[in-house]
Amino acid sequence: MKKYLLLVLVLILATLLRFISLDKYPIGLNADEAALGYNAYSLLETGKDEHGTSWPLVFRSFDDYKPPLYVYLTIPFVKFLGLNVWSVRLPSAIAGVLTVFLVYLLVNALKIFPDKKKNEALALVSSLLLAVSPWHLHFSRGAWEVNISTFLLVLGVYGFILGLKNSKYFSLFSVSFALSLFTYHSARIIAPLLVIALVIIHRQSLFKKENLKGIIIASVLGIALSLPVVLQLISKEGQSRFSGVSIFADSGPLSYVLEQRRVDPNPDSLITKIKYNRYTAYAGYYFENYLSHYSKDFLFVSGDVIDRSRVPGFGQSYYPLILFVSLGILMLFIDRSPGGRTVFTWFLIAPAAAALTFQSPHALRSQNEVIPLSIISACGVIMLITFISKLKVKILPIIFSVVLLVGLIFQVKDYLYSYFVTYPRELPMAWQYGFSEIAEFTQAKYSKYDHIIITDRYDQPYILIAFFQKYPPQSLQKELVMGPIDNFGFSTGRQFGKYEFRKINPVSDLKLPNTLLVSEDTPFPESKVIKTIKSPTGIVLFKLIDTNLK
Repeated sequence: MKKYLLLVLVLILATLLRFISLDKYPIGLNADEAALGYNAYSLLETGKDEHGTSWPLVFRSFDDYKPPLYVYLTIPFVKFLGLNVWSVRLPSAIAGVLTVFLVYLLVNALKIFPDKKKNEALALVSSLLLAVSPWHLHFSRGAWEVNISTFLLVLGVYGFILGLKNSKYFSLFSVSFALSLFTYHSARIIAPLLVIALVIIHRQSLFKKENLKGIIIASVLGIALSLPVVLQLISKEGQSRFSGVSIFADSGPLSYVLEQRRVDPNPDSLITKIKYNRYTAYAGYYFENYLSHYSKDFLFVSGDVIDRSRVPGFGQSYYPLILFVSLGILMLFIDRSPGGRTVFTWFLIAPAAAALTFQSPHALRSQNEVIPLSIISACGVIMLITFISKLKVKILPIIFSVVLLVGLIFQVKDYLYSYFVTYPRELPMAWQYGFSEIAEFTQAKYSKYDHIIITDRYDQPYILIAFFQKYPPQSLQKELVMGPIDNFGFSTGRQFGKYEFRKINPVSDLKLPNTLLVSEDTPFPESKVIKTIKSPTGIVLFKLIDTNLK
């Protein structure tokens, strides 16, 4: 037990950071979280999703066709805890803690360092850095499907490494990777690439006679489980999802090509066509997106540009770790051990899917990068401690370790203050703050009005109302009217029951009889405003207007 005391402390820390006030922070609840929770609730109540499909393998939702695993994992929590913020976020938080533990096991199994004690120290530091990582912590505290995907990828890689010694574990590898395909879209690119990398790197240990049975069983299991995903990917819905967010939906590179050809002195020459064509343009676009996930600003300074995926003032990792990441990359680039090459190759593969989309760098779609990044950072730490130890001044490694730990504590403290205090104040609408209050008020006044019109300025308000009101799924399945599909392949819920979700006109909508309007902070006669909903800093976010009042 003494041997694992530090690991237990790391896991306790990881648990506290992911579970404390989970229902309150992030502030509010975003539409994707509400969709996952409500569909789990709908399945429990009716055996059908919000659109009336029985036990689907893909959830239509906002016509973004969500993979199913998170919804099904949420069902037991909704069953025993009810439909609330806790029940929808718990699967991700639990997966976050388990991933910290798995990283410890994985690094030990990889044996990046031949020295056992050094490798155990590397495993412990890797798990500690992941436990406090802004990147991993952020996506562990919300109902993010990608966090389950990352857990399954780590479990799969661990199963593969174990399988090299005992082939029965190859089934753990194949099942975990296959299940990751049912969690998040980016895993459908990352998982196959990791499979190829693992096979190539470990081919000498893999292709042995005693492993043949385990490989065959694992392959059959993996292919059988993956087949529904493959069929979905080649379907109209699967192609629609990809085309809506991919770099090919952005006409910018093509416009650039046409402009360059137009101004070129020889627009029809072969050289001009080779220099300027859609293939090289989009390849360059992809490569630029790919490299952006390794930029200093993204990793250590400002992080993602999407408010929901970042905490102001912080990158995806802590800025002081840039030294250790650099040392770790140098070490693994030189290292020829299979374990070191596995981590380094994963680091190179991690943003491959995210780079295919026009929003880059994208912390959510590249979240699996946090795993090799944490291990690489830990490699840098162990490498520097090893170097200091060779100076033959016994107290120096201790001093360095204490200074490093204290510095990390201060960084984590600053991050947590920003996450729990600054972030909710500065960006409450990133998490659609206020909709729980809107749902509660409109539910209480539902019988009083003929129509309730809610602004659609913020993402998918219909599912938030349904979630917070626990709107009967049997009714929603019959009443829900979805809008037309937009340029990105998504649609929005426009109506159910007395509710309508659209842009509010402050002039014409005031003339509607017996109607309650829920608008963003737009000028309305104060005599008609019956309630305001404010941000944590007192800024008016929503006004509720009764059209009956004079």
